[in-house]
Amino acid sequence: SSGINAEYGADVEESETFSKRVTLNKKMIDDAEDRVVMKSGCDNKSGICQADLVLAPVEYTISPKGYNDIAIGRTEYILFQINVTNKGEDIAFLSELSFELPRNIIFNRRQPIGDQTEDDVSHIKCITKEGADLINKVICSLSSKLNVSNSEIFGISVITTNIEDLSQKKLDFNFKTYVQEPSEELSTLMGDNERTVSIKVGYPAGIDLNGRPLRERQPYSNDVPVVAARNTKDIGPDVRHELEVQVSDSALEDRFDEVKLLVRWPLMLNEDDTLLYLTQIAIEDPVPGNSRCFGGEYVNYKGLKNEVRERRSAEYQDLPPVNCGDEDDTECAQFRCEIDTLERGTIIKFKFMARLWESSLYNKGNVNVTSYVEVESVKQQDMVFGPSSTSQGSSSFSSHNCLTSITCLIALRAGKALQPASTVIARG
Repeated sequence: SSGINAEYGADVEESETFSKRVTLNKKMIDDAEDRVVMKSGCDNKSGICQADLVLAPVEYTISPKGYNDIAIGRTEYILFQINVTNKGEDIAFLSELSFELPRNIIFNRRQPIGDQTEDDVSHIKCITKEGADLINKVICSLSSKLNVSNSEIFGISVITTNIEDLSQKKLDFNFKTYVQEPSEELSTLMGDNERTVSIKVGYPAGIDLNGRPLRERQPYSNDVPVVAARNTKDIGPDVRHELEVQVSDSALEDRFDEVKLLVRWPLMLNEDDTLLYLTQIAIEDPVPGNSRCFGGEYVNYKGLKNEVRERRSAEYQDLPPVNCGDEDDTECAQFRCEIDTLERGTIIKFKFMARLWESSLYNKGNVNVTSYVEVESVKQQDMVFGPSSTSQGSSSFSSHNCLTSITCLIALRAGKALQPASTVIARG
């Protein structure tokens, strides 16, 4: 009988793993009379393509917007952002990405993210497989050939609505990417092939933060003061951002203890010029001593000094926004307020009283100003914080200078937590 004479196109001595997967043995080759040439898909002389897959840190967003953790009964989806890059010397063949699904988490779909369309990710196929341990694993097939320096970017969506209790207080999603023959990746290069994302699970903390301005419109002068200010009213017009804190109607708890609020205040216009100069923080609480703020270092913190009054010129340019909802905005003063006990039916008010530092806006254009407050923590365990209907809130104020001359108006429009309440600074 005739056999098979095989000629190998790979030097298995150079491969860390390929030699272990050879299925033809020497006797089969010696017994063969005809010849079959086995050819690798890799163009390298050795027949082995050395890839180096890198899985970027996996970021995620939770739906509905405003949650950073899984809130039982509230959150619906998690969208993971996947970015796999081949930084090796050769093509990465038949690359895959896989991860195990924690209990009660359901794979939803692979989807485009950012500016992508479905056509950009249609070649990526994801399926769910049940393992011997009854744990479901999602396996996504990437490009059959991922060229050097090329990336696969896509989203993976999972469903969280089946989580009904706190049997798991934290979910770990372990992502792993790898190649298949004729590619391989040296073990020394596989340290960046895996990423773990841990997400807290808890009950939604029902605390509402509602921002409200003191008045609708407030005039101010665009002249620079003639003499140095001797008291706070000489700085400029009164501006107040008021915050109401209460237990929401949908809250599971009737009372929260040790409520900690993080306040970010638009103190500075830039590194040198003051914007909203805090003069006082007043608190209205039916229980004396129950609430407090620790912003003393920013309240009336410097001597009040201004320059000679002059008329503004007709030309100006817009200013960059001061957005205290952005953690990277260095113009914002950050401090904390506390409430010892917050009970259902009680409203506690924080009044952040300030003065607009007029001279800082002399000959300036439009400027958007945003203050921000959020609930950081409560004493009760296993609580997570979400948008304004639950626990996280910001009062947003935007300021705009008008195109006319001396008098400017500050228009404060009421806004709920995480919804803008505008301060319009207009030159009359």
